[in-house]
Amino acid sequence: MSEARRADHPSHAVVTERIAALHSGVPFELLDCGVLSGVTYRHLLRAGLEVDYTGIDIGEAAIAACRETHPEARWQQMSVTDLAFPDDSFDVVNCRHVLESLPYYETAVRELFRVTRRTVAICMFQVPREPEALLRRETPNGYIWLNRYAPGPFEALLHQLSESVEIVDVPADNRRNQVYFCTKRSS
Repeated sequence: MSEARRADHPSHAVVTERIAALHSGVPFELLDCGVLSGVTYRHLLRAGLEVDYTGIDIGEAAIAACRETHPEARWQQMSVTDLAFPDDSFDVVNCRHVLESLPYYETAVRELFRVTRRTVAICMFQVPREPEALLRRETPNGYIWLNRYAPGPFEALLHQLSESVEIVDVPADNRRNQVYFCTKRSS
């Protein structure tokens, strides 16, 4: 997907509007997992939000490009399955189009909830549905995962970790995307 199409994807507006409803006029800390080009950060800034932003990505080139474009934010090369932050570090954790690219989601989801104080937003471009399909594709640079998870176990994990889970359908490019808005269960 091109940079312009990524930036204009309607799921950004859905996530930004929800975060703005929770934190408008109030400074908050956000961890963005899977930054690619920093597009989520730009959406938050355009919305006028007072965000203390940290973005992570596994790709060294993505992080380097984001550091150059937006040096005022924090950018770190890191895996979502092993977040190097203390428990309850962020008000919001956003994970966009990342889980489908992992060998499996459970460790990453648990990490997202571990480092948030309250809100987790997960955007999926491979909407969970039956049958589950765990695909590993070989590429010239190694391999990638392109998974479609079964909704039952995935949503059960979200409900186990959350006080509430809201699922928002976001149609785009003749396919569904889903955003899961979760409120972390109190300890």
